[in-house]
Amino acid sequence: MKHADVIVVGAGPAGCAAAWDLAHAGLDVLLLDRKAFPRTKPCAGGLTVKALLRLRYSVAPVIQRVISEIEVTRNGGRVSRFRARAPMVAMTVRRELDAYCLDQTLAKGARLLLAEAADVAQDAEGVSLTTAKGETLRARWLVGADGANSRVRRLIGMAPGERALALEGHVPIPATGAPHLRFDFERVRGGYGWIFPKADHLNVGLYTQAPGVTFGKSDLVAYAREAAGAETVEDMVGYPLGIGGAGYAPPPGRVLLAGDAAGMAERLLGEGLHNAIKSGQTAAAAILAAEAEADPVRAHRRALRPIQADLHACNAGAGWLYSGHPLGWMAMISPPGKSALSRGFAAGMTLAEILPTSPFALAYPVADLGGRLPAQA
Repeated sequence: MKHADVIVVGAGPAGCAAAWDLAHAGLDVLLLDRKAFPRTKPCAGGLTVKALLRLRYSVAPVIQRVISEIEVTRNGGRVSRFRARAPMVAMTVRRELDAYCLDQTLAKGARLLLAEAADVAQDAEGVSLTTAKGETLRARWLVGADGANSRVRRLIGMAPGERALALEGHVPIPATGAPHLRFDFERVRGGYGWIFPKADHLNVGLYTQAPGVTFGKSDLVAYAREAAGAETVEDMVGYPLGIGGAGYAPPPGRVLLAGDAAGMAERLLGEGLHNAIKSGQTAAAAILAAEAEADPVRAHRRALRPIQADLHACNAGAGWLYSGHPLGWMAMISPPGKSALSRGFAAGMTLAEILPTSPFALAYPVADLGGRLPAQA
């Protein structure tokens, strides 16, 4: 039987964020993942400034492009541009990002085991995890960071959370050069189409947070042809995003969830990397509080409040933007709206922080990203 202080299931951004902090604090951490890294992970690959600031280390080596201008449209109408005096988002490829973050976490002292969880049992002293191959692992705590289809969540008796849907693929950069990062809102009901420029290709995709809305590969090909002039789309893959985290309440016990497993992707844009990292760190902080004989569940619930406040703000924003009423759209693309959002994103702020302070957007500071972006940025 293998023993550790903490088992973390899922070695993506949420799991690595938790494992890095726990290993940094001196705990013995065992990371479980089903696949060897680098492995393909479907994701548009946009790292917001707030996500870059939240990471404990620079990911400059895997950043392919830095964005300070974003185009948005609605129902194929006029293009509006959001410009900032500093970066708003950095482009990466999840296969590279996840492998890099895992390397940093293993260098900090965490151990990796390629295995799949088949059963989880809790008692007063700890958690026993049985792998699909029948091996038993034992730890005082367990963090479930295994995505929107979280097996850990099911194994501890929690119902599946609410999900959004995304479908993405890759197309070549046009001969005219890479376009701006772009959101085409209402390209699908309750969502948008996107174009994210990378170093050697464009990531194109469709997203919806509306229940019951579906789309397929033919829809993505049609969008790629219309928006990027592409005739074919390579590496198409669909995936769910966990978006119900505003109501997530950690149950009593020794298992904490993070990232999409806890529904921490926000509904408005489906952005999940920042909240994955932050919720992984809050789970680690709760476990470290427990090591100091505090109540981990209460500590975790308290630490999640800022994340959930932003999820509530994004839920409200999605309600306005995707309702079909023009007021939400007009507020977003108005000069004050564009100023607040552009400056706020460049400052590394969440929507919950931007909304109540938007009249003072001109005073937002530019985030200090020293060393966190490639030198040419």
